[in-house]
Amino acid sequence: MLKRNEPAPALDVPIPGQGLTAPLGDRPWQRPATFPTPEQALAFYVDRITNDRQAGQMLDLLEMGIPVDTLVDTMQLGGVMDGLHSVDVGMVIAPSLAEIIGDMADQAGIKYKMLSTDDPDDNPRGTEIALTLNEMSGEDMKVMEEDTQPEQETEEQEEEQPRGLMARRK
Repeated sequence: MLKRNEPAPALDVPIPGQGLTAPLGDRPWQRPATFPTPEQALAFYVDRITNDRQAGQMLDLLEMGIPVDTLVDTMQLGGVMDGLHSVDVGMVIAPSLAEIIGDMADQAGIKYKMLSTDDPDDNPRGTEIALTLNEMSGEDMKVMEEDTQPEQETEEQEEEQPRGLMARRK
């Protein structure tokens, strides 16, 4: 029961999940694209990134260490969400955009990473192992080869005991 000074609960709030539903064609990406061809979309992006203000911001991002491919993916994904072009047009123009941005950075004398996987800290575990193996001396490799040789089974080896929470001892 409500007290006198207590406000009434708000019953006109959205139903949970209501924000996930919208009539078909209500969202920008559900309508026909503004730039349906790769040529039109690429021309739009080139005009946009060569603008002095936009170019300065983009080059600042590259100086901060943002890879070119991440920048291009963000730009073209935003274009899809705004209804500027379709996903496939974005995928077609992505390599050209990356090349143009790389050329702009070269002209400005900015060091940049083209791919987000260029960072040695991002190497997968297998690559680290391969690099470590290449750095090992010959003796280390011999020891490692001896360790990886299959062991000869002998009658003296004790039987393997089952392990685990539900394992029974023999």
